[in-house]
Amino acid sequence: MNFSIFIRLWVASIFGKVKIKPKYKHLLYMTENKFILPIQTETWTDDEGFPHISHSHWYTITNEGKKAMWGKSELLHTKIVAWLAILISIASLTFTIYIHLTK
Repeated sequence: MNFSIFIRLWVASIFGKVKIKPKYKHLLYMTENKFILPIQTETWTDDEGFPHISHSHWYTITNEGKKAMWGKSELLHTKIVAWLAILISIASLTFTIYIHLTK
């Protein structure tokens, strides 16, 4: 699971639904693994006059999505902490080199 999937699942778990465009590259992956379900709406058509169910761009998170999101979040948090530690180390090293060069 990458960061963009995690963010969409997180938004869906906080607000109850998330808007995902049909061109989103991980939409098929998320629906095949049953992380999200489309919210169906009933709309009236002008030409037939009968209501039909159509899919909107809104999706809701499932229990499988919540399990996948929170199961992978610890791994994601570990990666974020590791990258922050590397960035702080590099910043400290450049600051130390800068201080020694300007003396």
